[in-house]
Amino acid sequence: MTTAVAAGPAVRADIQISGRYLRDGTSVHLVRDPADGKTFEIGVKEHFVLVRLDGVTSREEIVAAYGRQFGRSLGPAAWQQLLGLLAARGLIKGCPVPAADPPPAAARRKLLGGSLRLVSDATATTASLHRLFGFTFRGWFLVPALAAILLMLAGVVWHGPALVADTARVLDNPFALMAVATALWVTMGLHELGHGVVAHHFGGTVGEIGIRWQLPMVVMYCRIDDYLFLRTRRQQVTTASAGILVNLLLLLPVLPAWLLLPEREPARALLGGFMVLGLAQAALFLLPLPPMDGYKMLAHSLGMLRYASGSRRFVGRALAALAGRGPGLAGYHRAARIAYSGYALGSAALVVSIVTIVALVAERVATAHFGPVAGAISAGLAVLIGMFFVVPRTSFTGTRKPADGRRGEVQK
Repeated sequence: MTTAVAAGPAVRADIQISGRYLRDGTSVHLVRDPADGKTFEIGVKEHFVLVRLDGVTSREEIVAAYGRQFGRSLGPAAWQQLLGLLAARGLIKGCPVPAADPPPAAARRKLLGGSLRLVSDATATTASLHRLFGFTFRGWFLVPALAAILLMLAGVVWHGPALVADTARVLDNPFALMAVATALWVTMGLHELGHGVVAHHFGGTVGEIGIRWQLPMVVMYCRIDDYLFLRTRRQQVTTASAGILVNLLLLLPVLPAWLLLPEREPARALLGGFMVLGLAQAALFLLPLPPMDGYKMLAHSLGMLRYASGSRRFVGRALAALAGRGPGLAGYHRAARIAYSGYALGSAALVVSIVTIVALVAERVATAHFGPVAGAISAGLAVLIGMFFVVPRTSFTGTRKPADGRRGEVQK
């Protein structure tokens, strides 16, 4: 029987420990100290011990359970080494917490790139939004809303030719295009807030809401500090999909309004263009490529950590093994090999398809307006731009920053 004297040490109550992830064929868990925001990885065996350091379970009980689970003893030296590491990080209750790193110098805001925080307390802002829109999490709202979205998509397909014609008129009118683009930009901001509100609903913490720009792109962002520590994969996938759902909900009143307006009404073309381009925007977010929401939904549903960069390293090691170099794929179990090779092949095919379609469209448009030479140049530029976004993100060694996401956000 465990007694107060025999009880082992305890991990601080505020320490966050994630579920299991797969990274490069290895199962890992994440540990986060909210005091300084630092996150590090531990293996399955370290996690087994860590979650049992509750201040009640004795060392003998933990060692016995460890032996039953892994078929080997946790010796005194390994025990002391693990406790020493945890204590040095300030994770053990009663141990001094290491001094936090000095806050980084404020990032210089340049004309071409930078960021700006919009609210002083992102957590309070998100909590207020959650109170205001908390009804959207109820079944009586979600079920009819999803049915309405399906009906809207069916209506768009039915009226597709007329909507496409209105969209073409918008694209030919710079002022109309600017108006629709501005409305779409606003929906992108609401998209980001949707991520934050849903994360808050599941117990996540929104650390910052602001605007980031890398001219000519200016976007809103919502940084969720502990997104990867949400309790279940379902909560993570739901949080990742929240922005797309917000985009579709915002489009619901557009189709009825478009149908009610006369065909020659200028506002009808604006609504038609907004509908088609808004759906295109939602479809773009669904792409299973980083940093899109579809990629995050796929990665979290499979429990993968840095899925895209891990797939590239997997391919790199496979190619190196064919050439007789490197350790090969010995560290990858069968499920990991299927997951990584499947994503590598699928994402490559998707990228090639997208670049090809964009190049063909650019060539046709430019040829129609300026001739075949301009068409060829436009197609070449489209391919080069596609390579610019893909090739710099490719890394077989892991030495470059992966494209899977920025720290602290919805892997975004």
